[in-house]
This record gives sequence, C-alpha cells and structure tokens, in this order.
Amino acid sequence: MDSESFGFLVEWYDSQADLMREYQLTVFKPQKGSLEAAMYDPKAHRGFLKRTPVPSLKMEDLLVGSTVTIYARHLKVKAYADSHTRNALECKRASLAILLQPPAFPQLGQLVSCIESGGLKIQRLRLVNESGPVVALEVVGDDADLLWSQACGHVPATAYKQVPRDQIEPYFCDRERFPCTAAFDHCTLCIIRPHALKAGKAGEIMMAIQSAGLEISAAEMLHLQHAEAAELLDVYKGVVPYHKEMVDGMSIAPMLALEVRAEDAAVEKLRELCGPYDVDMARHLRPQSLRARFGVDNANNGVHATDLEDDAEFEVRYVFEMLAIQAR
Repeated sequence: MDSESFGFLVEWYDSQADLMREYQLTVFKPQKGSLEAAMYDPKAHRGFLKRTPVPSLKMEDLLVGSTVTIYARHLKVKAYADSHTRNALECKRASLAILLQPPAFPQLGQLVSCIESGGLKIQRLRLVNESGPVVALEVVGDDADLLWSQACGHVPATAYKQVPRDQIEPYFCDRERFPCTAAFDHCTLCIIRPHALKAGKAGEIMMAIQSAGLEISAAEMLHLQHAEAAELLDVYKGVVPYHKEMVDGMSIAPMLALEVRAEDAAVEKLRELCGPYDVDMARHLRPQSLRARFGVDNANNGVHATDLEDDAEFEVRYVFEMLAIQAR
C-alpha cells in the first residue's frame, strides 16, 4: 500500500443548476508528497474526479462541517464515510471552549496569537458584551488539551476561562442575550481574509490593529457563500482584473470580520495600516504594512479594508447585521 486513504461525504452547490450535489470524496495520504483526492458521484454512479494531487489540501482541514476547496469547487464536509476515517481523525482531535475575559481584551491579538502559534485552530470566534468585552472561542486540534495547557502557560490565569462546550453555544447562537457589539459609527470594516486566518495570522493582525491605537469593537468568524462574497466585493468588479480570484478567495474558507473604530478618520487610519492594495508595491514601499507582511498576491492580500468613508457604515452593517444573522 503506497498510501492511506480516508473517506468523506461532501456536498457542493452547483450555482448554474441551483442544486446541492453530493459526492463521495476519497483522500489519499502518500508516504511522500501532497495529499491526493478522488470523487465519486453516487447519484450518477460514475467517477467525478480521478485520483489527482491537491497540494493545498491538508488533513487538519477535513473537519465535519468545514469546507475544503478542490479545483475551485468549495466542498462542505458532511460526514465521515467510514469508521476507519472517523477513528483515525477523531481519536486525538478535540475541541475546547474558551472565554477571553474583559481585563484581557486590550491584549486580544496577543492572546489569539498564542493560541494559533500553539498549534490550535480557531473554529469559531465572536466578540460579545458580558459585563465588558468577552471573546468566545472554540479551538480544535490534535491533543488539544495538551496544546492548550502549553499555550496558556504564557497567559495570565485571569485572562481566560475554559468552559464546557455546551456552555459556550449561547455566545454564538443567542443573539437576544448576546447581540452584536458593532457601534456602526466612527467605524470601518476590516476582514482578515480566509488565507490569512487559515495560516494562523489573525492574532498578529489584530495585535497590529490594537497597537496602532484602533479599537476592535466587533468581531465574528463567518464563512461567506460565493454570492455573498461577490456582493460584498461588487464594487471591484470591472475595476481589478483579479475580481473573480478575489471573490473565490473570500469564500474559500471562514474569514474574520472586525468593526474597527477611532475617534476620527477610522477608514483612513486602517487603510494606512493595511498599506497599498498591490502586495508587491506594499512590500517595496511599506514593508511593515499588513498587506506586505501577510499578503500572498493581490487577490489574497491579507486583509480587506473599506476604501471610502461613505461606504464604511454600509459595509459594517452588511457583514454584522445581514450576513452574521443569516449565518445562524
């Protein structure tokens, strides 16, 4: 046997046919090289994708409920296809529920960075108000308890509270008890793009925002549908040649949306921090800017920031009022 195989049941929204299509996905893990994937259409009783390498695919991305991208198709993992896959992936993998407490909020970026650098993946994140700013987090990883104990060794005990998983659900789902904390004034929208969030750079980006004297007044992880990302980025259609790639990149995986506030000129201050939209230009002219540090290319340049003052409140409301509510 040259590789170990894992089976998954996945679904893909076919926008042309307006149908949700289901497939059987088999992922092969060779002894060397990248993961490989094959897909089978059980309804049509035929192969859909022959076994082929997928360099961007990682085993840690194959969580039930997560979305992976294979050749531009966003596939939602519905279930494991067999007990071997379930046992192999879940025997060591666990999730933890953590509440970052109000006194620690000024160090939010630093605390999130500790979690990410400790090998844990952030599955959910939302800022709420509970006698002050509280950040609800669900993190996941192999040997999560061990990784968390190592990561929180650098974190004051008063900075967080670990709770049972069922106790954290209201922080994400009960919008009456924990409404959106966005103020919708003196604000701008910042989105930590999916590629940067996936790379574990959210903490560093938030740390830079807070260090620049800007306030993070709302935060929530969302996974945009392709149509939602297209609507949010519609202003760039026909303006930039990589609009399609930008929309694809924004909907490929979860992103982290932030309302960023300042007493004055919030839009201008965040844009200054982000740097030029063109990543190569940012690296040349503004090497310490967010896009220079965390951008991969122009379509995946680390962060989205509202361009115009007049658009700021609209963008923040679109994400935190419309999309966040739909995501429940």
